[in-house]
Amino acid sequence: MSARKAATKSAPPTHAEGDRITTVIRAELAAKGALGQEREFTAWVPLHLTGAQRGEAEEDEDACGAFGYLRGVRDRSLSLEFRFANGNSQAFPYSWLGPIIYNPSAGLLLRFVGDMIHLVLIEGTNLNTLVNGGTSLYDRGLQRHRVTWVREMTRHELEKAGEREVTVEHIHTVSCRPDEEPKEVAWLEPFRCLISPRK
Repeated sequence: MSARKAATKSAPPTHAEGDRITTVIRAELAAKGALGQEREFTAWVPLHLTGAQRGEAEEDEDACGAFGYLRGVRDRSLSLEFRFANGNSQAFPYSWLGPIIYNPSAGLLLRFVGDMIHLVLIEGTNLNTLVNGGTSLYDRGLQRHRVTWVREMTRHELEKAGEREVTVEHIHTVSCRPDEEPKEVAWLEPFRCLISPRK
């Protein structure tokens, strides 16, 4: 008589299940005195979403310290949010996104065109390096409309970052009318010949 192998199916845990497992493990470690002092960290939470939408977004998104992105290769975000170190944020629809200029020594310059022209410069390191084996900020992220947010990292985060990690030190923005050119904006100088209209 031949033995039949039982089919086994496994599925990765959901975020909620993972949180429950983490809570149990932490409780056991705390009981053994194996945990250090508890610390609180600030988390970015999109306030405009309902609880259900936030849950869906958490399941569809992944992140590194500098930016968040949609996991699905074919998924597209409707907008891109810039989160500043002072707590402010600014978002633009991807439908407004025009050319993106990548200069590894100066950063990523994005041009959004709506009723005004909005230039956004992302300064940092390794801006086109793969993260989590699947995406990068520039060519596999912004160009494919998969990046949902980019944020300025804290000084502490920048100091702790590894040599190959993506970091965002500063995000600069300037807006002008379509018939104007931004003047006396020092951070635009490395891109001036590429963004100025030809005479």
